[in-house]
Amino acid sequence: MRKLNLTRKGRRRGYSDARIAQVLLFLDRSDKGLNRVAKELDIPRGTISQWKKRYLDEEEFAERIDKLIDLEEEGREE
Repeated sequence: MRKLNLTRKGRRRGYSDARIAQVLLFLDRSDKGLNRVAKELDIPRGTISQWKKRYLDEEEFAERIDKLIDLEEEGREE
């Protein structure tokens, strides 16, 4: 039985698809690199990197994120 919980700050963070979409959109539009974006948003670089890989590799995930990006962009137009 393990006695230590060595995850970040003792717990895992959960991110909504909406937050993932915002972060990936920000990364795409930013001239900053992945490390800088991660630091600014206080999200682990590896987490954002996994999201980016999933977006590129998993069609279902990409479709969910694209729908949220479309909603985000529609909100900005109004």
